[in-house]
Amino acid sequence: MHTDSIEILIVDDEPKQRRGLAAMVRSLRPEYRVHEAKNGKEALELAHRKPLDIVFTDIQMPLVNGIEFLEHLHQDGTKLPKVVFVSVYHEFGYARQAVRLGAKDYLVKPVSPDHLEPVLAQLEHQIRQEIMEQTAADSLSRQLAQSKTVYMEQLLYRWMTEELQPAELQEVQAAFKATGPGAVMIVETGSSSSSTADQEWRQMLKRAISQTLGGLADIIVLSPEHEKDRMVVIAEWKSAGAEGEGQEKLRAALTQLGQLYNRVIGAGVARSGSCLGTDIRDCWVQAQQAAHYLYYYPEGTWLTNEALEAQLSKAAAAAVAAKDSQALEEAVTDGSAELASLTLTGMMERLAAGYLPPFRYKCAVIQQLLTCLKRVELVIDDADYRLLSERIDQEIVASPTVRETKAVAVRLLSDLVLQMKRDKGARSEWIMNKCKEYMEEHLHEDIGLDAVAQRFYYNASYFSILFKNHFGVSFTDFLVKSRMQRARSLLLQSDQKVADIAKAVGYKDGKYFNKVFKKTFLHSPDEFRRTFTS
Repeated sequence: MHTDSIEILIVDDEPKQRRGLAAMVRSLRPEYRVHEAKNGKEALELAHRKPLDIVFTDIQMPLVNGIEFLEHLHQDGTKLPKVVFVSVYHEFGYARQAVRLGAKDYLVKPVSPDHLEPVLAQLEHQIRQEIMEQTAADSLSRQLAQSKTVYMEQLLYRWMTEELQPAELQEVQAAFKATGPGAVMIVETGSSSSSTADQEWRQMLKRAISQTLGGLADIIVLSPEHEKDRMVVIAEWKSAGAEGEGQEKLRAALTQLGQLYNRVIGAGVARSGSCLGTDIRDCWVQAQQAAHYLYYYPEGTWLTNEALEAQLSKAAAAAVAAKDSQALEEAVTDGSAELASLTLTGMMERLAAGYLPPFRYKCAVIQQLLTCLKRVELVIDDADYRLLSERIDQEIVASPTVRETKAVAVRLLSDLVLQMKRDKGARSEWIMNKCKEYMEEHLHEDIGLDAVAQRFYYNASYFSILFKNHFGVSFTDFLVKSRMQRARSLLLQSDQKVADIAKAVGYKDGKYFNKVFKKTFLHSPDEFRRTFTS
């Protein structure tokens, strides 16, 4: 209430006095709504019909006098106005009794504007203060009520999802007494780039759920802070047939609301428990599982736990075949983004047919991409490698649907191949040096041009040309020279048998090793050792 809407009553059995005081109030406060009563009985009747803010009342009046009027207000519980007594009787006894009954002031007739003005100002100040205090108290009450509601909702959510302390369990069970059949539904709401739009959307969604199911179930709608795109609906059905009707009505209502806000709404729906209060945790697990598996279904699907279990029972075993992984890596090595994408897509479709838990499916896709990335580790710049690795983890995990996961994976694979081509061209000298190091570390193995070219993600023919341009000799000549130099060092610096040295530099055939060594150094290995170690 504002002071410009103050209701004021003048009570006096003398018309002249009553009208004069009323006129004086209207003159000093034109915005007041001023009423008149000719005795205490009439004033009481008016006070019961209309909330009054200020009353100026005479003391001596027929039927009900001023003191009795105030006493009646105390007795019948009517909101007490600010009462000011006006009388020619100014004895101390009246004033003391008036104050004891809650009178705010005492004026002696005849009342003048100079006496009336400060009284009105003081009463207005008191009214303003009371309005402010009441507003603050109401706000605090609302905040406390809201805080209690939020606390109980959080406690209820935790009851479904985790173990509570005994005191917390007792508290939530005392507040949530659902003894009838009911179920839990997790509504997938989608999100917007605008937090304001999201807030409006969630408010409208919550209202639509409450209004649609209100006549069919006792419901609680939870909006977990950490799950902005979800709402949890806990419904205790009021009748045997309410469940099917309620779910159909809710789906239709939310579909219509989603069209209005350009959003698609799906849901994971648990089986109804016979007693929601005791079955609520099982219902939550079922609803959560169904909501997770919406990942594989078209947007807007309402997936029941029964339908999901039937689907899982028919799913084929899902695994990545070694030949598929090899084909993918070879396509990446050859720099064929299109073939690599087709191969990866086929692998992901076979995995999806097995209906792996969504997180496991994403991990399998991440593993394939990281394996491809590892294969090109030597070619890609370190910073680019780290960035691609982080993107693979983050973007695949964040993808909300299997369709989005496939699109993200193909895009990442294409970026990987493109980065490999770009860095390979810019780092050819570095790669050739790495190639030399690799060959020197693996001289004991049966390495050849094709194997080394594949190791560094080059076509063999192109790699042969690039190698000769860089080192000035062919790959084969470089390999033979490196092996002979290693053999020479071992002959001079160790006591190993010639046969063992041959194997150490990649020759299984000792006679052939002797032939190549003699061609290179004009001595057989034994002659070379005797000649140059004496």
